[in-house]
Amino acid sequence: MKQSVLGLVLVSCSFVAVSAQNVEASLQLDSLITKLHSVILLQKDIETEEVKGVYRITAWHFVPSLNYDFINNKYYLTVSSGPLITNMINKRQETRRLSAIDRKYDNQVKSSEIRLRSILISLNQRLTNLQLSHTILLNDIEIFLIKNQEYTNHEIDTETFLKEKSSILNKIKNHNSEASDIQRQLLEIELLTESEISIDLTQFFISPSLIVPQVPKVP
Repeated sequence: MKQSVLGLVLVSCSFVAVSAQNVEASLQLDSLITKLHSVILLQKDIETEEVKGVYRITAWHFVPSLNYDFINNKYYLTVSSGPLITNMINKRQETRRLSAIDRKYDNQVKSSEIRLRSILISLNQRLTNLQLSHTILLNDIEIFLIKNQEYTNHEIDTETFLKEKSSILNKIKNHNSEASDIQRQLLEIELLTESEISIDLTQFFISPSLIVPQVPKVP
């Protein structure tokens, strides 16, 4: 039993080392900021295009209208300046809306970039701690399995054993909760930048089944 768990520890630690290299490659600040800017710029361009050219004046606005003068008994043509005045007003509204769009997305770039930098600073430290926690926890599982064997051999009482079991289960729960929180932060980066982060945290999750000794099969 002890040898099998030790093998698990060694394999898990090797996965952690590989993941550490992937972290550095996947969380490059400059690259992610560039992707973030591209996402926001695309949103801005779409909204800008929806506003531009809506208030467009054409030759049809100046087509003269045919009128009849009943007093002088003759027809005459008139051209209204109303469409031109309306277009000027609309163009001013368009300019104001475009300026508002510029301000909106400039602020969005700044706030999103601050958010991205904050997440990355937090992630780098949390990922380092998670790797260390993973290694320590696997070592604690080894110790618990020794305690389990002692309990099986009636070397420790039930109360002591159950306290040890509760302790290791709480450690596993807290460790997995931290891994889940980090996974949510990675997802937030993916949503902000619309890009895939190639960091697989499934290897860091520890199953509570590891503390349950495997019963050897009867031949």
